[in-house]
Amino acid sequence: MSTSSPDHNFKEAVLLHPFFNGMEHGTALSLFSRCKKVKTGRDQTLLKSNENRTGLYLVIEGEVEVVVKKDNDEVLEVISGGGIVGLSSLYSFMEKEEVDEGVYASVEVRAKEDSMLCLVPYSGLKEYWKEPHLQGFLLTETSRRLQDIYYSLSERVGVSYGLQERSTILKRVKEIMIDNVRTVDSNATVQEAAHIMGAYRVSSVVVLDHSGVAGILTERDIVTRYIAGNIPLTGQVKEGMTERPVVIDQDEYLYEALGLMLDHSIKHLPVTENGRLAGIVTLYDVMKANHIGALTSAHKLEDRTFPLVKINAAIESIFHQLWKAHAPVFHILDVMSGLLDRLYRRVLKETEEELLEKGYSNPCSYAFYVMGSAGRREQFMMTDQDHFLVYEKEDPESQSYFTRFSKRVAAKLEKAGLRRCDGGMMCSESAWRGSLGQWEERVRRWSVRSSEETLLKAQNFFSFRVIDGDGEVQKAFEESLERQLMNSKILLARMAQVEKTKPVPVLHSSIRSLLGLQRKEFSLKKEILFPFHHALQILNLSHGNLNGSTLEKIAFLVKKGSITPGFGEELKDAFEEVMKIYMELKRNKEGDTVQLSTLSTREKESLYHSVKTIREFQNMMLGHYSLA
Repeated sequence: MSTSSPDHNFKEAVLLHPFFNGMEHGTALSLFSRCKKVKTGRDQTLLKSNENRTGLYLVIEGEVEVVVKKDNDEVLEVISGGGIVGLSSLYSFMEKEEVDEGVYASVEVRAKEDSMLCLVPYSGLKEYWKEPHLQGFLLTETSRRLQDIYYSLSERVGVSYGLQERSTILKRVKEIMIDNVRTVDSNATVQEAAHIMGAYRVSSVVVLDHSGVAGILTERDIVTRYIAGNIPLTGQVKEGMTERPVVIDQDEYLYEALGLMLDHSIKHLPVTENGRLAGIVTLYDVMKANHIGALTSAHKLEDRTFPLVKINAAIESIFHQLWKAHAPVFHILDVMSGLLDRLYRRVLKETEEELLEKGYSNPCSYAFYVMGSAGRREQFMMTDQDHFLVYEKEDPESQSYFTRFSKRVAAKLEKAGLRRCDGGMMCSESAWRGSLGQWEERVRRWSVRSSEETLLKAQNFFSFRVIDGDGEVQKAFEESLERQLMNSKILLARMAQVEKTKPVPVLHSSIRSLLGLQRKEFSLKKEILFPFHHALQILNLSHGNLNGSTLEKIAFLVKKGSITPGFGEELKDAFEEVMKIYMELKRNKEGDTVQLSTLSTREKESLYHSVKTIREFQNMMLGHYSLA
């Protein structure tokens, strides 16, 4: 950091700052003559915590952040060009008769990027304190900052309360499981197992052998298999246990545990961590949880007796519960994607069974993929369908079967509330289903005939994710795509060229500039999220990565060294902030157009920084193809 006397260019820039702009010209020049020019580099500390302040700092260029120093530094706010640092010290400044020794402050200020500031010393400020413009400006800025603080505090209190009272749909198995699970060796006697149950007042024991969980023995097993059958209790546990029991990973959601219990008519579910026994959860544990209706609704999505026409309402209900519980954006996306995956699998299974009942047997293996938001694990509501189908054999029988199959699948999904894709990107359309060979040729044609329409199809296609089907077909299909990409670098370059024509919009940093834009609205989906996803996808494909959610793709780029870990975190934060506003719009059925006038000051500032980060990332992608 360096401090120096102002030069002419600096003087002109400072006098345009809202602090000076509007002040009587002679007064402004007189006060400016007392100021200092301050330059600081990215990540440099401008003001340390627990040290006295000597004046206010006007941000002329760049951005600085106010930080509370602790184990993990917490950023209170980011201040951009047109902003002011030190408003929180005004009270102390006004109370002091002498200000030469400075004003104490407990927060740290550091540069987020290369920045230039103007130091207005308190001694000079004291002399011009009654200047009308200065008083009005400081009063307005302080009031606005106070409003933002109250908004932020109320939001944090709401989030904290909401997470404490959150819906059970958010909970994972490890949150309610019993980790001190009782076990016996598979060679132990049933009598020894019964003694353990009695001594520890448990209704089951997990049976272990050299490979891990070998089985489970319950009180009911002892009663029905031994006592009722007059079988001696001296026999070994492995002779009467339930072998290869259903287990669940500790990180699965609670509704998954309930689903397994109901599907398999069991009351005890061993819990594993990386394949090793970690605990046990019982039906009683699940039933003790609040909002059991939400868990039941989640399970019903796969229940064939639950009408498809009721699924949309069930999905929306669960989403609203998550939103009211102030669940984090990524948590909501994870839960809702999991629920919609269950719906897809139910529809696929039902369709196969119905066709079999009508005498149409499946002639070969297949893999079913979703694309777009579903492929990125971001489909949090019942929107439209985006999917395709790959099957093993290329013959008339397979073509006939999968034509019937695909049309039924699309119809069922529509009945459940997923409307048909306006662009026809569904397996019910011949262009979005085919054999392995047909898909290989289709992607090859996209590479050599890359019109804008074809490239848009490719963008949607490459956000795919497999939902169900044969693993060998999936492997063959994706290996084919990898070979295609190795020989079709021109396709990615052309996709990048299209993105160059659709730059992320520039939003000015200061609130006044933001509100003064001619455009008072813009589409979050088309102008922010699409360019972000396309840039992320193109960069991942350029490094050979075909799969992954948004977070996984960001992590992949960090691992490859394409972006720094720090920027990766910024990118995740930016995406989360934009998605939060987008999800609120969709929840209120307001489309995807954000009206700037409806956002709070804090939301506008946060949106500005998020859009700026996404724009920087888009330019990184374009730079990879020498298009920036």
